[in-house]
Amino acid sequence: MFKRHSVSTVSDPHCRKSVDNLEYDDFLCYDVDGFELSVAEQKYYRAMNYPIDYHILNHVCWQEPWFELEQDVEGLLLHHSMILHRCDYVGEAKEQLESLQDTIPWANQLLKTRIKWGFDFNLYGIADDRTVFEVLHIEYDNTDYDNYSNHLRSFEFTIRHKDWQDAARSVWSFKDQWQHLKGFEQNHWKAKFLIGWDKAEVIEKAN
Repeated sequence: MFKRHSVSTVSDPHCRKSVDNLEYDDFLCYDVDGFELSVAEQKYYRAMNYPIDYHILNHVCWQEPWFELEQDVEGLLLHHSMILHRCDYVGEAKEQLESLQDTIPWANQLLKTRIKWGFDFNLYGIADDRTVFEVLHIEYDNTDYDNYSNHLRSFEFTIRHKDWQDAARSVWSFKDQWQHLKGFEQNHWKAKFLIGWDKAEVIEKAN
């Protein structure tokens, strides 16, 4: 039903190299909750040749395709599925950021950035009346590599072994229990119903 891309998790994602032409505005809009990169961060990631050019959600970050849906699967649509990384700054990169703090205080946010890893899976279904609805949308990230890896393996097992067409039909049959819920509460209900998670989004701050 799903085919996994050959993406792997990097256990030590560091930015080590200094970069040229950093400006004050490059450091604006730091994402403290997720993985999206400011212009300054993009420059550091590109210096390391990290893969930040997959615009899966029109975001610029280290996100790589994870699973894809086989073409012959009816009644399902995969919105997105990716593995994510966030780096810390060491070596020359750290020294450069430390030297910039007096003139660009936002540089301190990069210095405080912790390594974290994440995965994001968003699956839709198509009802008999052609209504398109969200079946499951989960986001998980962690700053502990072992915890992240354990959750990744567990969820990959679920992706491979659950009958997702049946799962979609079940979610739609109980729509009276979740359609009235606001915002992320719908996601939480479906995550609890399908995979036993209390929350659909398990998020770590970047610093």
